[in-house]
Amino acid sequence: MKIAVIGGGTAGHMAAAHISKHFPQFELYHIYDSKIPSIGVGEGTLPGFPVWLTEITGLDYPDLKELCQITIKYGNCFENWGNKHQQFMHHFYPIGDTYAYHISADQIVKILQDYISATHIDKKVIDLKSDGITVDIAFEDNTSLQADLAIDARGFPKSLNDNHLKLSLIPTNAALIRQCPGYDKRLVNVKMGEQLFQYESATRAVARPHGWIFVIPLTHRTSYGYIYNSSINSAEEIATDFDEFLSLEGVEFTGKQKKLNFPNFTQQTLFDGAIFKLGNAASFLEPLEATAIAVTLQQMYSFSHWPLGYLSQQKQRGKLKESNVQVLNRYLLKNIYKLSLFVGWHYAMGSAFDTEFWRFAKSNFQQGIQKLEDQEIIAEFDDYLQTGFDFDDPINQHEIFVNKTTQFQAIDDETNLAESNIKTFSQFPPQSFAEVGYGMGYFPEI
Repeated sequence: MKIAVIGGGTAGHMAAAHISKHFPQFELYHIYDSKIPSIGVGEGTLPGFPVWLTEITGLDYPDLKELCQITIKYGNCFENWGNKHQQFMHHFYPIGDTYAYHISADQIVKILQDYISATHIDKKVIDLKSDGITVDIAFEDNTSLQADLAIDARGFPKSLNDNHLKLSLIPTNAALIRQCPGYDKRLVNVKMGEQLFQYESATRAVARPHGWIFVIPLTHRTSYGYIYNSSINSAEEIATDFDEFLSLEGVEFTGKQKKLNFPNFTQQTLFDGAIFKLGNAASFLEPLEATAIAVTLQQMYSFSHWPLGYLSQQKQRGKLKESNVQVLNRYLLKNIYKLSLFVGWHYAMGSAFDTEFWRFAKSNFQQGIQKLEDQEIIAEFDDYLQTGFDFDDPINQHEIFVNKTTQFQAIDDETNLAESNIKTFSQFPPQSFAEVGYGMGYFPEI
């Protein structure tokens, strides 16, 4: 059975490596035009990624630090968000034992190439046609290939159409990226209660007048990105405030910056029975909680569970049951809606800045949540809010919170498609709601 993975970025290489590892019986093709550069954004991850990467490569943190400049990520430090605290942490759980990585996307791709067993076709794909059973892949040089399944990981769609659903809870749509040489060796200091906690490495999300800036340390450089709304602020305004921020940080920037416009969207149909959309081709949210690679993993695990697991046991490729196709699509669509709700919620209390952007971001969430049509998701979100509120205040009673979260016993979520036995709202457990809710002042102090 022929499987084609189309795309030379992070998602495409992850899919090709995953299939090579878990489904060697398939005839695998990895197709991408090497002349098309990857966008190289999305260098924060969630804890599932280190587990997956070691499973695929056998490499642990010391090896990866040497090979591709990764650093440990213990969580996100939010600065100037909400109306209560100058800083707060959103950890991974159990706190102190669980971590993710900060990665160089280009270097991770190079590592994964060694673990892909596939026929590589270096051509530009100009069209995909599916009848629900087979896929015809047309190349720019007028040649073609037929496959039984195709995974389309070619990145953002050039334009949105009727199959794309906008995720309007997210108030940003653009980024200005700057790479600064050298590793930011400063510890991340966060005061919680009367104690000062120090983190060797964490992603910083710093609210600024026109949006927010991520700070991601690697061993050889630090990545900075100003996330904003291009309909509210100009690139010149962003660059000016970016300069001011870096000056306050004592960082000198002399290189080239990259401007990126991004849609917050999801495909309405990720799988039609033969073509599966993956990564940024399937959906995208702004990088506030570093969900891009985590979503790719969840999509990949789901697709592995079904249909790849099913087809690997079949002698012939028949038409897949439409009801199963719809179950997969509904699950993945609901997942991205949950993520957009969780990320959009971060803006609900505004920031330390009373500016046009933050007034819009705050009102956009309040209006957007009232327009959501899926009442099941809203009810589940409300349940997680209540559970988060019921925890001890993670800032003023941090030690009690840590002990309680360590003891907290989660139950299975509505599905095991993501290979998880932890109850989460998409990627995030009730502890996340506690830290973000109390941190930004959404929950009243008791």
